[in-house]
Amino acid sequence: MDLRQRWLELGIDRLKASEDVVLKWWGQIEEQYSEAQRRYHTLHHLEEMFRHFDQYSRKLMQPELVSLAIFFHDIIYDPKAPDNEEKSADLFLEFSGESDCLITDQADRVKQWILQTKSHNIQENSEKDLQYFLDMDMAVLGRQTEDYKIYSKQIREEYKHVPDSEYRKRRSAVLKSFIQRQRIFATDEFHQLYHDVAIQNVTEEISLLQS
Repeated sequence: MDLRQRWLELGIDRLKASEDVVLKWWGQIEEQYSEAQRRYHTLHHLEEMFRHFDQYSRKLMQPELVSLAIFFHDIIYDPKAPDNEEKSADLFLEFSGESDCLITDQADRVKQWILQTKSHNIQENSEKDLQYFLDMDMAVLGRQTEDYKIYSKQIREEYKHVPDSEYRKRRSAVLKSFIQRQRIFATDEFHQLYHDVAIQNVTEEISLLQS
């Protein structure tokens, strides 16, 4: 299923929002994720996350909310800005208010999930839907070697405004924070599938950045 069809089915069939509102917001989703400064945080990233979503959707308590979090978590992405997650969460709330398809508790939950992508720090007792959502976002670290290299190159291109020495330092710090955790992935499924490969990928990128 392509992203547009997935969005229409989610908004109209499952959430019962009006077709006009759903189509309007698809236009915004498509436009935002196609911005020129993006290399990795594009519609392709959403497609990749939804492939994981389809694999584990039966394990989710509220799959519609997870779908919304996926669509909106990177809708605002300016590599020069420190508040992309906050602005993405605010835009989600704007959609939620306009579509009138969620109760307050549901909207607040999706907002908090989007904000969690700022740190990807998660507690063991966090709700499972959040764990799966964050693991879908982090699964890129467990790509096969050549695909991971494409990802790391795309991230560098998004931060081309950052001088090389500074980028190496900052990127290394982010990657080290991942491998210093007891677990990179919160769910057992993602941990078993991707942990070892992710550790290898991240360790190799750190070594390359520091060489």
